[in-house]
Amino acid sequence: MKQKSLMSFFGKGSGKDEGDVKTKTPAKPKVMATPKTSRTSAKENVPKDDSASSPVKEAQTPLPKGSSQSSGIVSATYTRSSEGGSSARDTPPTSDPIDVDMITDGEEQDVIESSPSKPSNTRQKRKIVVEDSDDELGSPIQVAYKRTSGRSKKARMSAVFSDVEEDEDEEEPKLNSFAKRLTKYQKSPAKSKSRGRKSQADDDDFVVPDDIDEEDEDELPARSSSRATSSSRPSSRLSTYSRSSGASEVETDADEPKAKKSSARPPLKKESSSKGASSFLTAAEQRALKQKDEKKSSEDPFSFLIDVRDKDGVRPGEPGYDPRTLYIPPSAWKQFTPFEKQFWEIKQNHYDTILFFQKGKFLELYEEDARIGHREFDLKLTQRVKMSMVGVPEMSFNFWAAKFLAKGYKVGRVDQAETALGAEMRLAADKKSKKAPAADKAKDKIVRRELNKVYTNGTLVDEELLTDEQAGHCVSIREEESPESDKEGKQTFGICVLDSATSEFNLSAFEDDVCRTKLETLMRQLRPKEIIFTKGNLSVSTTRLLKAVLPGNCLWTSLRESEGLKYNETIKELKKLYPPEDDDDDEMVDNPHGLTKAVPEPIRRMLPHRGAIEALGSMIWYLHTLNIDKDILSMKNFNVYDPMKRGQGLVLDGQTLAHIEVLQNSEGTEEGTLLKLLGRCITPSGKRLFRIWLCMPLREVADINARLDAVQDLLEHSTFEAEFTAIAKGLPDLERIVSRIHAKNCKVKDFLKVLTAFKNLSKGLAALAETADAFASKSIPGLLRSAPDLSPHLKHIRAMFKPPEQGSDELVPEDGKDEVYDNIMQEITELEETLDNELKKLKRQTGLDLSYWHSAQGTKEIYLVQLQGKQRDKAPKGWTLSGSTKAAKRYVVPELQGTIRKLKEARENRNTAIKDFKNRLFAEFDQDRSVWLRAIRVLAELDCLFSLAKASSALGEPACRPELVEGDEAFVDFEQLRHPALSASGTLKQDFIPNDVKLGGDVGRIALLTGPNMGGKSTAMRMTAAGIIMAQLGMLVPAKSARLCPVDSILTRMGAYDNMFSNASTFKVELDECCKILRDATPKSFVILDELGRGTSTYDGMAIAGAVLHELATHTLSLSFFATHYGSLTDDFSYHPNIRNMHMETLVDDEKRELVFLYKLVEGVANSSFGTHVANLAGVPLPVVERAEVVSRDFAKHFKEKIEGKKNKATGRLPLVAQADFAYLYKLATGAIGLPEDRVRQREVLKVLKGAVKGCLQECGATSA
Repeated sequence: MKQKSLMSFFGKGSGKDEGDVKTKTPAKPKVMATPKTSRTSAKENVPKDDSASSPVKEAQTPLPKGSSQSSGIVSATYTRSSEGGSSARDTPPTSDPIDVDMITDGEEQDVIESSPSKPSNTRQKRKIVVEDSDDELGSPIQVAYKRTSGRSKKARMSAVFSDVEEDEDEEEPKLNSFAKRLTKYQKSPAKSKSRGRKSQADDDDFVVPDDIDEEDEDELPARSSSRATSSSRPSSRLSTYSRSSGASEVETDADEPKAKKSSARPPLKKESSSKGASSFLTAAEQRALKQKDEKKSSEDPFSFLIDVRDKDGVRPGEPGYDPRTLYIPPSAWKQFTPFEKQFWEIKQNHYDTILFFQKGKFLELYEEDARIGHREFDLKLTQRVKMSMVGVPEMSFNFWAAKFLAKGYKVGRVDQAETALGAEMRLAADKKSKKAPAADKAKDKIVRRELNKVYTNGTLVDEELLTDEQAGHCVSIREEESPESDKEGKQTFGICVLDSATSEFNLSAFEDDVCRTKLETLMRQLRPKEIIFTKGNLSVSTTRLLKAVLPGNCLWTSLRESEGLKYNETIKELKKLYPPEDDDDDEMVDNPHGLTKAVPEPIRRMLPHRGAIEALGSMIWYLHTLNIDKDILSMKNFNVYDPMKRGQGLVLDGQTLAHIEVLQNSEGTEEGTLLKLLGRCITPSGKRLFRIWLCMPLREVADINARLDAVQDLLEHSTFEAEFTAIAKGLPDLERIVSRIHAKNCKVKDFLKVLTAFKNLSKGLAALAETADAFASKSIPGLLRSAPDLSPHLKHIRAMFKPPEQGSDELVPEDGKDEVYDNIMQEITELEETLDNELKKLKRQTGLDLSYWHSAQGTKEIYLVQLQGKQRDKAPKGWTLSGSTKAAKRYVVPELQGTIRKLKEARENRNTAIKDFKNRLFAEFDQDRSVWLRAIRVLAELDCLFSLAKASSALGEPACRPELVEGDEAFVDFEQLRHPALSASGTLKQDFIPNDVKLGGDVGRIALLTGPNMGGKSTAMRMTAAGIIMAQLGMLVPAKSARLCPVDSILTRMGAYDNMFSNASTFKVELDECCKILRDATPKSFVILDELGRGTSTYDGMAIAGAVLHELATHTLSLSFFATHYGSLTDDFSYHPNIRNMHMETLVDDEKRELVFLYKLVEGVANSSFGTHVANLAGVPLPVVERAEVVSRDFAKHFKEKIEGKKNKATGRLPLVAQADFAYLYKLATGAIGLPEDRVRQREVLKVLKGAVKGCLQECGATSA
């Protein structure tokens, strides 16, 4: 029979007072009455209730056979015969159940009548009786039954106890003496009575596990067997916690809320097991058992997790749901243990975050976080009382955090704010200062934990979690309607961009068109990892664009309307963050918002833009919730960002970045992109800077030539690259580490590496400057000479601390550099000398060979007195054995404990002093932040120049230095130009066919490009755009010769695709982008239009294509490639001097229907688009191709005849496009319209119109002849 069954059966008692038992059974062995104080304390722990005011009889299972019914009071120690018999001490006990049917009618009535009970009081009394009577195992607990008439029937014995009965019997409020004796053989007597809950010491973990030994854990009353834990049920949250007399005072006090909580449980009725044992129950008891089972099956440990809602009461999937918050009802807070309360106080505001809770040397995940860890990474899932739990070692946090972040989760870390010793010192200090007790005493006595920070992919700062050397941006966006938005669809945007790894903010505000060109450009340039917005603020079209443009792993963080900071709130927060200095009082009068010079100048410049300031306010609020706001904002690293930067460089808008595949290809990777081909930097800061260079190439001829001179010097001095590589190759990411040092979030070893790296960098840059003095140009020597001398700054920092020992992770101040540290070290030295003297004194007193022994880890076991060899058992009385080995025994000496305690506290203070000194040292380093960053900038720029030189040398032959020409109108002239991606490919380098490209200058600005599909038209257009970008970056071009006047922007409309997210068809997308090009293009722009007008009917498409082509050629005057399959356009514009007909050369075999693509760009008009030939190449069935060819010929014949017929009728008349030119001239002459304001465009427009009229007249004259 199981031990548990014995305990359960013999532990049955009544709800009556023990005092009554004692007075009515004088003949029995002495009964231990429960102390009065114990009963009082139990009652105090139960809320006032009707059941608490008047005792109620509790239904009990009838006594075993032989129990006497002759008197009203019967001992729980049964006798064999019904007449009294011998005592249980003389008779072997049994745990067999009694057949309920054998009870007399009167007894059964008593059981039913006495069913209402006082479970709370009785349960608490049971706890206290056990606690107070651990040493009195001989006293039986008396059980009273109401006297009944009649003779009892002979009991039938049942051989088996079911599991249900065992569980139910565990809830009985008292133990008899035999059960008490059995508890000596249990590992944890307190736990055996618990219904699935661990005691307070385990739940709240006051004793921090970082310095707990295994043997100590066995002694803690909180540690229970796995069997006790596995038997927990959902209903166990209402059960009381058992306490042992060995628990500490702190743990006992912390348990008080639980005793109160037990009264909330419904009154228990006597129940037995189901199935086999249920046959012994009355109908009423069986109904009660069924109800209880149903209740248990429906209960959950935390009911608010069944129906999850946010703080506004909104459920997941409903509009406006906020996944960051969790609603916890007030009733649940009353039932939480102190640790559960501590956990849910943090979790309720970070419900969508994986929270790692520090418990000593481990970090633990609870509830849904634990289940996610188990599901995603197969971490072992266990039960911690009623909370699911997963644990990982503290040292592996970065590893697991990176894994969760890679899956797209947010990760938070909750650290212990104090050690066990620190907690004891705090409590002692509070007691000594007579500090008013906290409202929640139990919470105040557990180890304090605080949310350290929350990690998201867009706000990572720690080096171990940053897997990408490119900047990881977090973007806060605010959208406002423009005054003209109803008419033109314009919107105003305020943007705040953060690179948290370098603490760099960029503010931007702009009015955007219906295509959201600037917003798309910004997003494609930055490729943010996280975007912050307010619910309901973004328009539908903006949201669709962002979903189409942003990467799939981008984290979308929505704020409620009540969250974030509005304009005035942001101004107030900025005043708090950047308080005025003493000399700023006068300025506050002039500034309408009261912001002084302490506020970074870019922020003050953006004050008129409400959206940008509110976007900054949302970012500040969000960083505050992540607990990283102070470290980042205190850097004051703010800039104003213009995504287009018109007038400053070559503008590449979002569509161009995508179509030319500058940063990313069509598959979403970097393979084959210009960034991949040209970016050959070796330093992290250089890689980030080169991306900026590539998104915004140069525009001024002088700047381009200066950079070309630098690249030429680097190519001519190959040894210079080896010297630079030796310096830069082993450097850490200095830019990010400087930011972490400012935030005081840098490891000591990393700080030492930074000092060494800056020392090597300073020497290296000085040596390179001497070498560069021999260069032909002054670009590189000037750059290197601008680098600051870091030696004095490094010397100042190194003089503040002693060189750390090998493997040490501490920065110890030099003598005299830190007074607090010096005083603490003096105290420690004195205490250690005192202990050494005490040891000598003990040696003299005992005559033994004594020595001190210290634990290798922590400070828990230090200065234990050790005896070795034959003397190991000769310790004086009063010494407490702490541990032993074969060779020695270690003892705790009471006389030394006071001094040891002072030494421990002094060492704790020393650790605090060293931490404070490290922070002051970091702050001193941060004073020279601008100096460090200037040196890093020089290194990054030099790295980018080397990247351009390396990419230039990798182009192969032919490659040339481009010739840049100043001018008012752009032109390009490339001879044997190749695409850099294909020329760099080893397999295609020899096979790629170069082409001559000439636009503008002495030829037409627009190339009207015709020819078959797959003929190479798109490649030729992209190749020209890439050649322009490379030339204006300041590097060699893959061509035999290159001559150009720099362009100010590249605008593209290529490819046909449905923008599903923007609710726009292919044709609508075409026209939106075409409208943008006609609006933004200038005579110095380069435009690519590929197959415009094919998304609608043939005639509409031809009309739109013709109209756009005429506008570009006559009024916009941009350099353009206009690719089309509308052959009639070549005839319509044959007269126009600004349009050249060109095509991709192709050889055709009509019999075999084969095409040979020559990929050569030549003058003239293509004979056909050869659509049926391409269909044959694609494998379309031959009958279909033949039928298509017949239809095509017939259609072409009729169309040609129709056009020729119209021409014959209109002989001597001007074509429609030419008529448009004459109409324009007429309106100019009559003053109906005026010329463009730009003088260059005025000149060019008139020049083109003159040529158009002359060409048209010549064509008409030839036609007439």
